[in-house]
Order: sequence, then C-alpha cells, then structure tokens
Amino acid sequence: MTSKEKSALQKEIVDTLDANPHGRLILAPRCGKTKIGIDVIKKNKPLSILWVTPSAELAEKDIPAEFVTWKAKRYVSKLTTSTWMSLHKLTGHYGMIILDEEQFLTENNSVNLINGTLTCDSLITMTGTASKHDTKKDLYNQLNLKVLYKISINEAVDIKLLSNYKMKILECSMSTDKVIEAGTKDKKWMTNEIAQYDYLDRTAKQAIYQNRADVGFRIMNRMRFVKNSPTKLKVAQWLFENLQGRVMMFCSTIAQAETVSPNTYHSKTDNTHLAKFKSGELDKITLVNAGGTGHTYKAVDHLVVVQSDSDKNGLTSQKICRTLLDQKDYEATVWMVSLIGTQDESWIKSTLTNFDHTKFEYLRFKNLLNTGL
Repeated sequence: MTSKEKSALQKEIVDTLDANPHGRLILAPRCGKTKIGIDVIKKNKPLSILWVTPSAELAEKDIPAEFVTWKAKRYVSKLTTSTWMSLHKLTGHYGMIILDEEQFLTENNSVNLINGTLTCDSLITMTGTASKHDTKKDLYNQLNLKVLYKISINEAVDIKLLSNYKMKILECSMSTDKVIEAGTKDKKWMTNEIAQYDYLDRTAKQAIYQNRADVGFRIMNRMRFVKNSPTKLKVAQWLFENLQGRVMMFCSTIAQAETVSPNTYHSKTDNTHLAKFKSGELDKITLVNAGGTGHTYKAVDHLVVVQSDSDKNGLTSQKICRTLLDQKDYEATVWMVSLIGTQDESWIKSTLTNFDHTKFEYLRFKNLLNTGL
C-alpha cells in the first residue's frame, strides 16, 4: 500500500465517525492508529484531551512528539497523557479521552470511568487486536463502547497494509532426561520434563474440577513450568544461532532472553540494544514483552515467538505483527515454538485464529536438527 493509499484509508476511517465519537477502533497494526486518533482530535477540536498509553516513554515523549509530527502542535497545550497504571488516579472532565491499546483496560484502572468521577464528551479506544476475554467485553459494555471501525490482520494483508507472511509452528518434544528437581523442601528427587508436566497438569485440572481455592496457584505453576522448559531454552538457543539475517526473538522470561543473547531488551534494561537493532547496528535481539507493542521494525527476516499466550488480549498477535511492515519484495517469516503435549498447544491454537491457516507450516524440531534450516 502506498503512502497516498494509506492516507486515504485513514481519512475514510475518520470520516465515518460521528461528531464526538464514542466507541472502539479495532485497527490492525500499521494502520497508523496514533495518526488516526490525532486526526479525530483535529476533526472534533476538543478543549481538553486525555491520552492513555501503555508506557511512560510513550506518554511522556512519543505521543506529544506525534502531535507535532502530524501538524497538531496547537493541541499539545490541551493534552494530558497517562499510563494505564496511573489511570485510576485521574478524575475530572475532558473533551476527549483516547484509550490506546484498549486490551490494558481493567476493572481497577477504569474505576473512575465507571463510577463517573472521570468523564468526557467523547471516548475512543484503539487496538490492533480485539480482546477475547469476557471480562474485557463486559467492561466495554459497561462503558457503552461499540465497534466503530474494524480492520483485521488478514484484511490488512489483503489490502497490502501489512506484508505477506508465512508461519512455521515448530513442535518440540519434552525431554526424558532427569534434569528437573521435584519434591518437597525436605525430600527432593530428580525427574524429567514429561513426568513433571503431567503432575502439574493433573493437579491443575483437579483444582479446576473441584473448584478449589488453590486453582490459580496450580494453573500458574503449570504455566511457569512451560515458560521455563529446558527444551524451550534449547530450541530458542538453536534458532537464534542458526537463523540467518535479522532476527527478533520474543522469549518466555527475562532469564531466558539473557541466556540466549547479551543483546536484549526487556523491562529491566534500557533501550540501547533496541535502538541499535532498529538502526541496523545489531542483526539479532532477544525481547520478552517490552517492544511487543508501539514499535516499528524494518527488514526483519525472522521473528520468533518462544512463548505464546492464549492471545485473549491480542498481545501475542501484536508481537507477530511487529515484523509485518509492508516492504517491497518482502515476506515475513514467523516461528512459533510449541511444546508438544502441553497447554502450549492450546495457547498457540488460540493465537493462530487471528491469522490465515493457509500460511501455516508445521515442523518437528527433531527433524530440523537433522535436515537444517
């Protein structure tokens, strides 16, 4: 899609909105949601604006800078920015509220919107992927937020707003080596991944079936085990070493990301390595969750998702779309690591519903070790 065609699409979206719009814009990544939000502001001319965004860096630097970029500097003096974490502290009335990345909306941070101590003439929420959580849908209903415009990921690929892609689901078997410490504080023994996962899965399902008080704890134990799987670390290291070209890898944990590569970006680092990757000084980088939304990356040959989630908030899909920037003669390659026989398979299946199944290829890691890439 050319810049002219993209501008025409953005204008079409803004033109379809009534004066002082109230509702949701579900627009695939690369639609230019920030520009669209600013264009809605320019069209409606609110006297005050609250813009809520995921990170402090976006709130304090990037969003005000975008107003200048898109010729809306006159509105900066009317602009208040906030992170989602601080939204619950805000009260008063605004001409327009923009909730960027609506999937971060919770009952706690939206409390003042619901009880009426934070009000507005117009409320717009924006996201690249709609949440599948029933609790989120209930909140949208409480705030009377209807979908005003929607462009799905696959629609964005069809109109060449996003690049074409292929997805390789890399299935890996858990190890039978006794490398997992199990047992109690007083009595420990070594077991293998398969046996330990079976135990954690069984106790989680029992807790769910019996509606026990420890159900959350049991589910978290199972999820933590999948994330910290020694097999997943082995696969991540192999891919990082063997994939050629520019590689972005979203790891399961900070520890995993730092083990795979010293060139990393996450919640406990600064953006030195991220900036170098964006500029082309680095060809490979590991991340965790930071960098998965609100960033644009060019010429990425391989994007690897070591750990998916159920994608009910669309966060895994957003990570995948980081590399779908439309470029000449470019097709993105996305790798999804799947731990066979675990909840991981269900999480990945849920994520894949946002993408075109004709572009999927299922591979076995043990076969890849023999054949190579």
